[in-house]
Amino acid sequence: MSLWTNILERADLRSRERRAASAHREAMRALQEALSAAESAQKTRDQFLARMSHELRTPLNAVIGLSRVLEKNSAGNMRPEDLHLLGRVRAGGEQLLRLVEDVLDQSRIEGGGVPLAISDADVVGIATNVVKQYRSAAAAKGLRMLPVLPESAPTVRLDPGRFEQVLTNLVDNAVKFTVSGDVKVTLASDAATRKPTRMIVSDTGIGIPEDQLDVIFQPFQQVDASARRSFGGAGLGLPLARQLCEGMGCRLTVESESGRGSRFTIRFPGA
Repeated sequence: MSLWTNILERADLRSRERRAASAHREAMRALQEALSAAESAQKTRDQFLARMSHELRTPLNAVIGLSRVLEKNSAGNMRPEDLHLLGRVRAGGEQLLRLVEDVLDQSRIEGGGVPLAISDADVVGIATNVVKQYRSAAAAKGLRMLPVLPESAPTVRLDPGRFEQVLTNLVDNAVKFTVSGDVKVTLASDAATRKPTRMIVSDTGIGIPEDQLDVIFQPFQQVDASARRSFGGAGLGLPLARQLCEGMGCRLTVESESGRGSRFTIRFPGA
C-alpha cells in the first residue's frame, strides 16, 4: 500500500509541477504581450505628439514672424493701439509655442530623456537675452525687470539652449504670477575665481504656500485651480525646468511664502 501511495504522490507532484510550469509560461506570455502593447502605445503617442507639434509650430512661427514684421511699422501707418494689439497677438503665439515645446519635451522625458548638447555656455549672455525678451511684458504690467548681472563671467558647462529654456520658464512664471513690484534675475559668482555658482530668479508675486512647494514640480500641477484660472498655464514649465536642470548636472530649488513672492535658484555643476 505504501508503494502505491508513493507512486501516486510522485505522479501528483509531477502533475502540479506541469500545471505550475504551464501557468508560469502563460503569465510570461501575457506579460510580454502587455509590454509589447505598452511599447506600441508609447511609440504611437510619441509619433502623434511629434507630428502634431510640427503641424502646430509651422503656423505659429508664421503668426509670430509676421507679427514681428508688422510691429516694426516700417511704413509708419499703424496707430499705437494697433501696435499694442499686434504685440498681444505675438505674445499669445509665443506662449502657445512654448506650451507645444513643453508638451513635446515632457513626452521625451517620459520616453527616456531629452537629448542634451553640453558645451561652454555664456550664462550672462543668455540671461541678458531672456531679460530683454521679458522687459516689455513686465512693463505692460507695471513691473520692474531688474537684472543683477556682471558684464561678463567665465563660461559654465551646460546645454545653452536648454539652460535658456529653463531660465525662460522661470522668468515667464515670475512675470505671470507677479501683480506688482519687481522681477529680479541675479547671477552669483565665487568671489575669488568669478566662476558662476548660481542663477536666481526672484519676484514679489503671489508666492507659494510651504505645503505646496513640492506640488509645483509635478507635471500638470499648480498650487490650486484658482491660480490656473487667474494666471493660465498648463503646469509643465517647472517640472520640465527641474528635470532639464538635473540632466545638466544642476539643481533647481525654490524658497517661497504665500503672498510674499518666490525665489528660484539654479545651482550650477560643482557649486
